[in-house]
Amino acid sequence: MGTSKVRRGAGIVKALLLLLLAVGIVAAALYPVGNQPVTVSVYCTGSHASLSFHPDEVEQMKGFEIAYPAFSAASFTEIRISRFFRTICVDKILPQNLAAYAEFRDGTLFFNAAAADVLRQNSRSALMERLFLAEALLALVMFLIIIVDAIAEKLSSETRDNHGPVHEISKFCSQVARYRQYIVFAARADLRAEVANSFLNRLWWVLEPTFNMLVYVLVFGRVMGNSVRNYATVVYSSLLMWTFFNKTINYSVKCIRNNRDIITKVYLPKQVLILTNMILNFLKLLFSLIVLVPMLVIFRVHLAPSALFVLPAYMLMLLLSFGIGLIFLHYGVYIDDLSYAVGILLQMLMFLSGIFYDVITALPKPLNTMVLSLNPVALFVDTMRNALLSGIVCNVPLVILWTVIALLLCYMGIHIVYKNENSYVKVI
Repeated sequence: MGTSKVRRGAGIVKALLLLLLAVGIVAAALYPVGNQPVTVSVYCTGSHASLSFHPDEVEQMKGFEIAYPAFSAASFTEIRISRFFRTICVDKILPQNLAAYAEFRDGTLFFNAAAADVLRQNSRSALMERLFLAEALLALVMFLIIIVDAIAEKLSSETRDNHGPVHEISKFCSQVARYRQYIVFAARADLRAEVANSFLNRLWWVLEPTFNMLVYVLVFGRVMGNSVRNYATVVYSSLLMWTFFNKTINYSVKCIRNNRDIITKVYLPKQVLILTNMILNFLKLLFSLIVLVPMLVIFRVHLAPSALFVLPAYMLMLLLSFGIGLIFLHYGVYIDDLSYAVGILLQMLMFLSGIFYDVITALPKPLNTMVLSLNPVALFVDTMRNALLSGIVCNVPLVILWTVIALLLCYMGIHIVYKNENSYVKVI
């Protein structure tokens, strides 16, 4: 089949898919949804209790109570309000605001009319659920576009010999296995080069995030007051994840140009360059944990089994960094000014990702819900902090959905780089 006809047909199909996505998003935004059931979860140190309410109960509610023997004002940490997705918090009541909504008496927490009003407001909203549906539609359309491109390449006379997604993924895995020694040695060499002429040597990998944390705690700590428990630990643990993501994306934009001496002389899979930098940054992150562990002990943070949920949060961080990094690697070859734009966008993203604050309590509605749903950096930071510092497994549906989107971005990045890598040498 002629190449032009295939491209035209693929373009039409992709345009229709994007149109269906737009229609689906509009439908998700406008479709009438009834009041949602609401779940109230009360967390005290080492224990918690939950109570769910039907929408009709919420509408007629003037107050309610939750009884639990372990409840006391001294051990109270927070109240989380959720709707359809019980692990996704849509509202919180913190200790400093508790008196306005409830009081403890003999192991029972009595909620007043103000708390009932909060439940009604959350029951009548479905913004989180609408955004989740829109993102699920986005993931589906991304997957279908990948399939359309693969079929179009097979039908085209010029690209018939191109291999499909399965072959590209297996090729990527085999190349990573083949170049694993290079990746390890290159990461080690970069680590040594960073501190070769430094008096404090590897100690800088600890001092840099520590001093950044101190600055942010001094500045933002005054703004946040006592609204965030263990604020220094919150900021430091968040900065570790943000620093990894930030450095990986910044590196990816200039990756090809910065490695032109290698790329122009020998063949090296371009994905290997990103992986080398990611290993470098991750080793520095692990080294920085030398400070985090004593902080957890000093601030008496109780590590529950749910702290293991930091692993999915870190996995999401790694996949997003790799997928987005590959896409920026490609466009960074052709757009020399992209590095400046990416630097500005990352600076904005840092302040919109809850690094220094709790997204749910610090941002007004509906901005807090939108940031948590649409910003994957805010998502994996919030998920990690809740699992590590509060012992709460949260945001499970969003983490799963964004992991799927991140995997699709990884494949799209791998495909784009394989398709265009032969032209990179000519451009640089």
